[in-house]
Amino acid sequence: MESGKWTTKIERGAQRQLESLPRLDLVKEAAEIIDDLAYEPVPSGAIAMRGYNNMHRLRFGSDAYRIVYRVDRKNRRIIVRVVGPRATVYRGMKR
Repeated sequence: MESGKWTTKIERGAQRQLESLPRLDLVKEAAEIIDDLAYEPVPSGAIAMRGYNNMHRLRFGSDAYRIVYRVDRKNRRIIVRVVGPRATVYRGMKR
């Protein structure tokens, strides 16, 4: 576990995806998870994504949604790349 606070950045597309989630409770849950990443970049439940460097995913919304993010250990930064339904969140992702 990394100690201290990290910087969290949400990419523009991920911000739009977050804001367009179908229910306010999902938006709040995702925002809370993202805020918590500043204190624990790879919490229990985070899964490293094979084939992607330093990319992880977290489940939320009764496992129906995902947050995909990159951990930049050198700069102590978390970059949220994608937020959305499990069925579509991985489409078009670049390695």
